[in-house]
Amino acid sequence: MFNNNYNPYYNYMQPQIPRVDMPFNQQPPTQQPVQSMYKQNIGLQGKSVDSLEVVKAMDIPLDGSVSYFPLLDGSAIITKQLQQDGTSKMVIFKPIDDVAETNTPKYVTEDYVNNALKNVNSKDIKDIKDEIKSMKRQIRDINDDIKDKKED
Repeated sequence: MFNNNYNPYYNYMQPQIPRVDMPFNQQPPTQQPVQSMYKQNIGLQGKSVDSLEVVKAMDIPLDGSVSYFPLLDGSAIITKQLQQDGTSKMVIFKPIDDVAETNTPKYVTEDYVNNALKNVNSKDIKDIKDEIKSMKRQIRDINDDIKDKKED
């Protein structure tokens, strides 16, 4: 039976309204969603290669997606991508071999602090206290001089 009300391009997301020309127990034909013609690739594009020269000669997709080319010896991963101006862009990623220890934080242990305190003698501490008192006096004198100049 041919249905004149069926439209294959009808928006399938709109709610179905029961039609009065159909019997109560019969369902209207269901609309099938239109499938996209674009098939999305799952995974990474590219393959393992021997050298940079091989990557230069490799074809890449024309849609601008990135292709990955790991070197067989594990020394680098090269990406290649088509740019909007028609040229291809290659980026080389290399692992970091030596991480400098200066970037790692240094922590002080309780034993280190205790040993450092044992090595400090009381004469040094007394000298430091005297210097601090002298600095306090100097700061107080400077503050008094500033107050006197403001009053004048």
